[in-house]
Amino acid sequence: NLRAFTSQSLRCVKCNRRFRRPPLRGICPRCGERLTLTVFRGGIEKYIEAAEKLVERYGLEPYYKQRLNMLRKEIDSLFVPSEGVKQASISDFI
Repeated sequence: NLRAFTSQSLRCVKCNRRFRRPPLRGICPRCGERLTLTVFRGGIEKYIEAAEKLVERYGLEPYYKQRLNMLRKEIDSLFVPSEGVKQASISDFI
């Protein structure tokens, strides 16, 4: 998933057109709607914790722990925290 994230594209919310690179204006040139990323933060973050546990369990070299810390910082810098937005579970609607 990290590899997919680094080579991800952008998608228009309204017309679903995909872009490999963001347009200069930052909106869809066809319909003027906002763009969104095609790979989401949760799909990547869930594996970092598992990888950190493996590094601790098997006592791997410090390089791997440092690399995972760098990845976590990179993810945090790429995604802006959305205040007030929380993920709802299916049980919230039942």
